[in-house]
Amino acid sequence: MDLRISPAHLLLLSKFRNGDSLARYHNAEYWEAALKEQPLKVIEKFIKEGLLEPAGLDKLMDYKFKASNLKSMLKENGLKVTGDKAELIRRLIENDEQAMRAATNGLDIYQCTTEGTHIAEQYLQIEKTKLETAEREVLDFLMKKELSKAVRIVAQYEASQVFPRGLGIDWKNYNVESGAESLKAIFERTPEILKGIEENRLGKLRLVAAMMELWGTNNARRWLPGDFETGIHLGSDAACRMFIFHAAHLRNMQGYKKAGVKTVDILGNVENTCSECLKINGKTYGLESVPELPYAKCTCELGCRCIALAHIPQR
Repeated sequence: MDLRISPAHLLLLSKFRNGDSLARYHNAEYWEAALKEQPLKVIEKFIKEGLLEPAGLDKLMDYKFKASNLKSMLKENGLKVTGDKAELIRRLIENDEQAMRAATNGLDIYQCTTEGTHIAEQYLQIEKTKLETAEREVLDFLMKKELSKAVRIVAQYEASQVFPRGLGIDWKNYNVESGAESLKAIFERTPEILKGIEENRLGKLRLVAAMMELWGTNNARRWLPGDFETGIHLGSDAACRMFIFHAAHLRNMQGYKKAGVKTVDILGNVENTCSECLKINGKTYGLESVPELPYAKCTCELGCRCIALAHIPQR
């Protein structure tokens, strides 16, 4: 096999751009499954082909020490502690290279050679372009309300990845229509907690919430203008999560009803729950009288995170 063609091999090579430990790949079964061979044997081939080499002192230090550790070392030596991590490392090496070599002795770290870096970065650029293309296609389908097509693009993208997102999700046989139903709720239902947002802004947030739901991210700003404001106490990330949580709540309630569940318990994160949500936290409600979630009266800046779970009577 040509190591420069297999996506799994190229992904492994890219892990060494900034230096990595060989120990991480001992008994790494998930890598072996992707590579179809032991990762350490692949690494040996990389070294033999001149794609990897023992890491330099700067990479060893970068791997071993956090910036806070480096600053402490600089302070102990009466040196400046300002600058980025690379500057801190360079300053320490210039001050006492021998001591830094002693401090990193025994580390089994390798890094990409110039050729290895070139190959790895080419691969990563291709993957970045592939993701950006998929995101644009999904956004286009969402804007046209072609929800099933949007879900299908995401499933196809994830199925093409060496390590697809989501534990246990079979992206090759993903239930597209079920995914589209979740998106439909985001586009058609507005939780009371977001009622203070004007319609134009709501429309933008729905679109972004759908992207967040599909791509499994909490970052709304990725698809919003830098100066976007919701107009209420919730920021854009939290507002989009409220759409997603509400859709999940509706889906759960429908599932409980089909399963014959009669009552549910409201549970929240007690340490990060507002005073209003605490009033319903731990209470049991009949399925027809469950408060809407996310809870409309929630005042938390992160938004309501209460959930309704099927009530299990204590014996």
